[in-house]
Amino acid sequence: MLLRSARFVVVMLAALSLSVAVGHLLQLPARLAWDQYLWVGTTVQGGFFSLSGPLGVLLQVVALIALILLAALVRSDGASGFALTVVAAVFFAIGLVAWWILVYPVNVELTKWVNGPVPDDWAAWRKLWEWGEGANGLAQLVGFAALVLAVIVKERPEGGSS
Repeated sequence: MLLRSARFVVVMLAALSLSVAVGHLLQLPARLAWDQYLWVGTTVQGGFFSLSGPLGVLLQVVALIALILLAALVRSDGASGFALTVVAAVFFAIGLVAWWILVYPVNVELTKWVNGPVPDDWAAWRKLWEWGEGANGLAQLVGFAALVLAVIVKERPEGGSS
């Protein structure tokens, strides 16, 4: 019962984190085409991501910790899905690393634009931010798929047939 409950909680946390990340991924093509006024106006000055940024990262960190704990629980229980749970954790971690390397530095730069001038190279910052968010979304999507497989796929017993 503990393992089933833990899997449910982790799937829900991962789904919540994924919802924020996939939202960014789906917006990527359109947002890369926006002009300076629309992109800066919504992203920087309009506060469009003021809640999803901090909440999204918090959800991803909590989901990653939960995935690691779930992998340990699955392993100690001898249940199926350990390798796929580890794969899920790895991809959520890859997404988080991509966010910290690509998106966070841009977020720091963007705080200067709220009341200050927008630099001439704003499009380069936009590209880095959008592709970083997209990479995080894609990594979480792969991680979530691995998690779902870990929960629904039963390993065959040794010597057994399908």
